[in-house]
Amino acid sequence: TELGERLVAKADVALLELIKNAYDADASSCSVSHDKDKIVIEDDGHGMSEQEFLDKWMQIATPDKQRARHSRKYERVVTGSKGIGRFAVRFLGRRLSLETVAKIKGGGSRSLLVVEFDWEKIDQSSQLHTVQIPYEVISAPKSRRTGTTLTITDLRTPGDLQIDKK
Repeated sequence: TELGERLVAKADVALLELIKNAYDADASSCSVSHDKDKIVIEDDGHGMSEQEFLDKWMQIATPDKQRARHSRKYERVVTGSKGIGRFAVRFLGRRLSLETVAKIKGGGSRSLLVVEFDWEKIDQSSQLHTVQIPYEVISAPKSRRTGTTLTITDLRTPGDLQIDKK
């Protein structure tokens, strides 16, 4: 946690990292909304399959961005770096609700992965690698677009999130 807090020490840097994740996921749009209770980052990228969630989101410093230097649909040069987005979420708030819809390979169906993170509860464990993060994967209707929604609550600076404007 301390390393992450040193990597992401300002709200605008944290938000930029999360927007980079949307760009890397081939999103054509990414919206950020904020009020005194929550921050919501929503994109229409390719989303994460269960395996991508387990292998990339849940693993720190994966070499995936070195292997896959371009995004899968638009061939964009990837901009995010080694799981910094996860630290960005922790910097902004104490709780995260993540919903991601992805197409299932080999068919037209889609999956919806839903997971809740309570960072303070997670941090209470003396062995972080043993912490179980329950999540659910269900079939998503074809009408539901792919993409990821991050809802960050229990903000670290409620109602007073300062973002530098340059």
